[in-house]
Amino acid sequence: MQYPHVFLRTAAVYSLIAAYFSIPWTLAGANITLLCLVLAWLFAGGLRQHWDVVRGSAVTYPLLALYAIILLGALYTSAPWRVVFDHWLKYDKLLLMVIAISLLARDEKTRERCWTAFTVAALLTLASSYLSIWWRLPWSRAQTLGWGGDHSVFKDYITQSVLMALLMLRGLYLALRTQVAWQRGAWFAVAALAFVCNTQLLYGRTGYVATAVAVLAFVLAMVPVRRWWVALGLVAVVLGTAVLLSPTIVPRVALGLKELGEVPETTTSIGPRLYFLHYGLELFFQKPWLGWGTGAYHGEFCRIATTTEWCAAGAFHPHNQFLFFMIEHGLPGLAAFAGVFVAALWQARRMERLDRAVAIAFAGVAFVGSLTHSGIWLANEGLAYCFGLVLVLTAPVVPSRRGGQTRAG
Repeated sequence: MQYPHVFLRTAAVYSLIAAYFSIPWTLAGANITLLCLVLAWLFAGGLRQHWDVVRGSAVTYPLLALYAIILLGALYTSAPWRVVFDHWLKYDKLLLMVIAISLLARDEKTRERCWTAFTVAALLTLASSYLSIWWRLPWSRAQTLGWGGDHSVFKDYITQSVLMALLMLRGLYLALRTQVAWQRGAWFAVAALAFVCNTQLLYGRTGYVATAVAVLAFVLAMVPVRRWWVALGLVAVVLGTAVLLSPTIVPRVALGLKELGEVPETTTSIGPRLYFLHYGLELFFQKPWLGWGTGAYHGEFCRIATTTEWCAAGAFHPHNQFLFFMIEHGLPGLAAFAGVFVAALWQARRMERLDRAVAIAFAGVAFVGSLTHSGIWLANEGLAYCFGLVLVLTAPVVPSRRGGQTRAG
């Protein structure tokens, strides 16, 4: 009688491992493996045991609260039901995070296998980005040759920058953890190559800022407060060198500053974000307490957009996940989403120093991405942010002075 349940639990674990391998390079593969994960996890039973694990994670309650708000937003929305249902599906990543926590926080071996699966896939992406400097790879999304420009491979440059930032942090973690000299050198090299990829071979300003935040947060979390001034100096030198050597950072930042001082146009990058922010805040202040309801943004934005061109440009999403939740779910949505980041930092402070540094740094990456794009709503970015956060936040916790558990559960 127990055999099917044991098999299904094992199937759920290996589906999650396969998902981590799939996320960096194939959305279809990730969706298939995640569907297998959900089915195996549900039919395996043991929901009470899963709950005992996930309730020990600080991010569980904000994630569930946020999804509950999204469900309840259907009661007063002006959006058609098909749009509401689409939002429910897009935000199901929040529930998938809880399912993943139930498996990763319970078993360190499963977590390490998921890290290995992600690292292998991310290394393939990293190697392809460098090879694409000289050859047009048939599997590469961008076909740019030479140093600089966009060398994104399987995903768009924003999503790849998130994945490379997580690979950089993993490389630093393994380099500082190992006692074997050649392994330490190899993982430091991986971290450096991922950093260079984000600053020299990808085109997104979000990636530049997120990488800088990750480096700064990691270093500050690793060194004592009394030595922060030295750490800040070293980080400034590293980031300054990256900016000076990059053929894309200075022109892209200069273009962004130029667009800030101009009348917003739909064909620019910064201009539309300013436009979406202006009219998005107008929508928020019209209904600040509960928002306009799940899926209502698309229609309400077009209602107040000044032209049909701006409607077409901004109806998909407002390029800001915080603003997205504010418009559709008001202050409760904003509080729940901000609560995810607060809970992530709270969870990180319970970890050993190196794990804490990785968790804080990647939370910073997700925070930057949520300010500059609707990262959780979008499919590729959402998987990278959500499942990256699960990996870094399910590290072992430091035992309490009262002799508590050594796991997050």
